[in-house]
Amino acid sequence: MKIHFKKLMTLAMAMSLSANTFAQSNELSTIAATDDQQVSQAQVSASKSILMSKLSKLDFFTANFSQQVLSEAGEVIEESSGELAISKPNLANWQVLAPDELSIVSDGSNVWFYNPWIEQVSVYALSAAIARTPILLLTSKDETLWQQYTVSQKVKRNKDDKEIFVIQAIDTNSQIKSLTLAFNTTAQGGQLSEFSFLDATGQLSHITLTAFNDQQAPSKEIFNFVVPPDTQVDDQR
Repeated sequence: MKIHFKKLMTLAMAMSLSANTFAQSNELSTIAATDDQQVSQAQVSASKSILMSKLSKLDFFTANFSQQVLSEAGEVIEESSGELAISKPNLANWQVLAPDELSIVSDGSNVWFYNPWIEQVSVYALSAAIARTPILLLTSKDETLWQQYTVSQKVKRNKDDKEIFVIQAIDTNSQIKSLTLAFNTTAQGGQLSEFSFLDATGQLSHITLTAFNDQQAPSKEIFNFVVPPDTQVDDQR
């Protein structure tokens, strides 16, 4: 299945500027897509504080990922897999390995979207995307970003206990309507195991993380993108 480059760019904007069976994917998808219940300001503040505390301990991680993109009707329209590395502040390396190779790299100032099949790289200023991308909360140390989002918390109790946080943009024009983070409470410290985001078109992308490693920092070199020879550069900065 050919991954649409535009959709990968939307994902990357949500990854850095940023799941375990299909049933679990639908479960988080439902939470992200339908969670519009009113919550008190105290609940929002408490949930936000808890999530900020968890993320403050996550300075970096590497993982393998598998992704499903679901239509508004719940149909799987895209699937991909690859490797992911995150490091604060604002560094990310997203490598799609199958079905087609694509690279997304955030160097802290710019975000590079490289498609080797068409020999083209598009580059965007990171600062231009911050207000629209709640996944940046994973990579940023800027607490003022939290003022742009509300947070609600859920706990799912079963054999795979999960602590779930739904982050919603206050700006109604945001491209990403909500971001859902799931932490495996059975892992030491509450390990991030999956996340999903709902975009303005009604499509929901769900990412499952495996081989999660937050003990060894990724090499800084992987966050530096070098434009390959004979590659067309589309500079959107």
